[in-house]
Amino acid sequence: MKTYKKHIERNDLRDATHLEVSVYYNKGGPNFSYGGTTPRGYYLAVRPVTRGNNTVSYALFSGKSRFLFGTKRYTAKQFERAMEMAKGYEDELTAAVVAENKAA
Repeated sequence: MKTYKKHIERNDLRDATHLEVSVYYNKGGPNFSYGGTTPRGYYLAVRPVTRGNNTVSYALFSGKSRFLFGTKRYTAKQFERAMEMAKGYEDELTAAVVAENKAA
């Protein structure tokens, strides 16, 4: 399965140097973090990360994600569709994550 990731350098975040934007497929199923079920399909996620020499670190449960659309399985054609859909939501999610993690 293919995953798309890019890092955007920011200097206005608290405890982070970059924003990581990713588009990925999730097989779904039980989610023990909040006691529900995660839908199977494609997601867009944005989270604050700190990049070092060869490392990327982040705080658990930080950032935001958005369910793009549901599918029964992964296909390359659907992944391309998810990439196009993600372009419309990326700015919105990025602004929300920056607002939550703004340096004082």
